Amino acid sequence: MDHRSYLISIKYGGPQHIVGSPFKAKVSGPRLSGGHNLHETSSVLVETVTKTSAMGVAFASFPKFSSDASKVVSRGAGLSKAFIGQKNTFTVDCSKAGTNMLMVGVHGPKTPCEEVYVKHMGNRMYNVTYTVKEQGSYILIVKWGDENIPGSPFHVIVP
Repeated sequence: MDHRSYLISIKYGGPQHIVGSPFKAKVSGPRLSGGHNLHETSSVLVETVTKTSAMGVAFASFPKFSSDASKVVSRGAGLSKAFIGQKNTFTVDCSKAGTNMLMVGVHGPKTPCEEVYVKHMGNRMYNVTYTVKEQGSYILIVKWGDENIPGSPFHVIVP
């Protein structure tokens, strides 16, 4: 059995590494090549291509939606307080805010929240459920497209 450590660098759009790059990887198994070089390097370049539909419309850019985040209404205990190991919930009513996409993120004292579940209930009404694993102060961001909804970012306390 052969054991080797590798560094995997992933860059996007030039010299900038993506978050977490370079990644460390330990690889073990039978040696497949007879190479004795301690510093092997391999490189792959992936060219990005603009996706187009059969009609020739480009979808590389974000679609232009007509919306107003200030008209979004959110309610529920999960906007201010959450409990470890429980489903913490709140609702987001975007029915009067035009058309866009709801974006929700929850970040804890050290790491992002493991599970955030967004369910569309119909008519641009959403139910959001999330679970937390540690005590502390969390930041909850709710956006309608690119804009924060009223109250966002919310500060959530986990006792």
